[in-house]
Amino acid sequence: MQRSLFYLAAIVAIFLIAKTVSGQTSIKIGIRGGVGTDINLGIAYGLNGNILIDFPQNPLELGVIFFGGSFKESTDEGMHTYDEKTNVIVIGLLANYLIGYTPREPGLFFVTGLGLASINVEWEEKSTTDMSLGTPLPGGGTMQSDDGTAGGMVFNLGIGGSFSSGLDIRVELPVIVTFAPPGGASSVVPTLIATLGYRF
Repeated sequence: MQRSLFYLAAIVAIFLIAKTVSGQTSIKIGIRGGVGTDINLGIAYGLNGNILIDFPQNPLELGVIFFGGSFKESTDEGMHTYDEKTNVIVIGLLANYLIGYTPREPGLFFVTGLGLASINVEWEEKSTTDMSLGTPLPGGGTMQSDDGTAGGMVFNLGIGGSFSSGLDIRVELPVIVTFAPPGGASSVVPTLIATLGYRF
């Protein structure tokens, strides 16, 4: 229920902002998607529906984002090895300033952004040698797991190239920050994503 209200509020916020500025500047609709990885070579992917408020010099892109990822990490502590897996689903509202971007004009531009999000995290940790984690594993060892949904933020930096057709490509560095991650999941997940977008 809380997540449904969050999604509705994000969509309403975009349309209210669009209505407020529509008489002052032009607005364009865009979509984009991409795939990438994190620092441990996990899988990351994202989708975005957005509006572009075409301020002079540095347009503002407001979008509802969907982001997912599956990340793994192995660590050694003394005699024990621990394998962690974290699945993340992010839905939120992201605002990007597009520095040097002009719609449908070829050129290089830069991206800096900030967003608020609802972040669902599923986390598990396994060890074939440590018997203290909790749930026994077939063949020996134990595991523990936790999951939950928390608020968070998304910080974004990137560089892109635009084309006269309305397409643009970007390399972006979204950093996902979860305020209260469940279990032993990391509160900060840096990612690297290549994205392709189209501006109508």
